[in-house]
Amino acid sequence: MDYGMDGLAARVAACEQENRRLHKVIKRQNLLWAGALLVAAVGTATAGIALKNGVFGTIRANDITIVDKNGVVRARMSGDMPDAVMFGGRVAKRGGEAAGFMIYDKDGYERGGYVTFDHDNAMLSLDSKYHMVASLIAGPGESGTGVLALKSSDGGLELRSDLDGARLSVNQGRTVAQQIPAIEALSEASCRNWREIEKQHPNENACRSRYTESACKRCLDEQ
Repeated sequence: MDYGMDGLAARVAACEQENRRLHKVIKRQNLLWAGALLVAAVGTATAGIALKNGVFGTIRANDITIVDKNGVVRARMSGDMPDAVMFGGRVAKRGGEAAGFMIYDKDGYERGGYVTFDHDNAMLSLDSKYHMVASLIAGPGESGTGVLALKSSDGGLELRSDLDGARLSVNQGRTVAQQIPAIEALSEASCRNWREIEKQHPNENACRSRYTESACKRCLDEQ
């Protein structure tokens, strides 16, 4: 079909005009995309700074675990603390459910903590890789029970104040070797408690881990 020179010129002009229009549209779209990306980048950076420097009124969580650069757990805050893992993978039972804060060494072994137990004792402890070495314990009762204990594999030193009185006890192994002042007679409540413990753990001489031989004998022989 022959449009002639005038028709061809008109079509070329129309194409050029449409091409210019498309260039403007594409340019506007590119500017819009660039603006959107800039806003997103600024928003992400602002959010990151806000999270990094933010102050939160309340954080509610069941467990917060802190790890080091190697991924080893170094601290843990939990409402349901697991049993301790000591050297060689040995699991040390806590004797009850506990909640609080624990610290761990570079090998992941528990080295201490500050917890409350389901039996209501509050305890601050420092551990070796193998066992508890130092502890500070507060009982829940109105009368107040306080214990400061230092322990080794061969014995220990315990400063205690409870219903039976205040005393300093030196242990050899698990047996009281010396007590100042010595408790000569247990309170009625303590005596009932130790009689029950002796029934549950016969032949372990559990009473002697806290009292002198004469005090334990007087209590247990009365049953």
